[in-house]
Amino acid sequence: MIEVVFLAVLLLIPTIYILISVLMIQSATFAVSQAARDAGRLMDSAPSIRVGLDRVREMAAVAATDQRVDADSVRLRFVAAGQECTTAPEVTPTLRPGAVYDICVIAVIRLPGVPSVLDGSRNTVTGVFTLHVGEFRQTVS
Repeated sequence: MIEVVFLAVLLLIPTIYILISVLMIQSATFAVSQAARDAGRLMDSAPSIRVGLDRVREMAAVAATDQRVDADSVRLRFVAAGQECTTAPEVTPTLRPGAVYDICVIAVIRLPGVPSVLDGSRNTVTGVFTLHVGEFRQTVS
């Protein structure tokens, strides 16, 4: 009887830790993919870059909060289409008709029970949306 209880506890604790870690990664993945998709839609429908960026930042914080991801750990980057989100140089977002660029939403996640000194910022999840600004978009002078 003691051996069975000991083995159950010995196997249960790592299994629960792995399950919690996987669920945290999955929720962060949902948050950044939703934020990236919504960011592309908001930027495309925004009347100006300033309004679009304000809406995108607010929406990314809401998407992170909805999935219980720290909103302060979410970063937005704009890179050339098809480039790596974390290493490529940033481009200036534009609403010029026909413009194409990637909107990257990057969240740093903290795994439970792991000190931040050990995991640092290596545990990131990235969501990408390629924005194609409409060819028939009316530009505001």
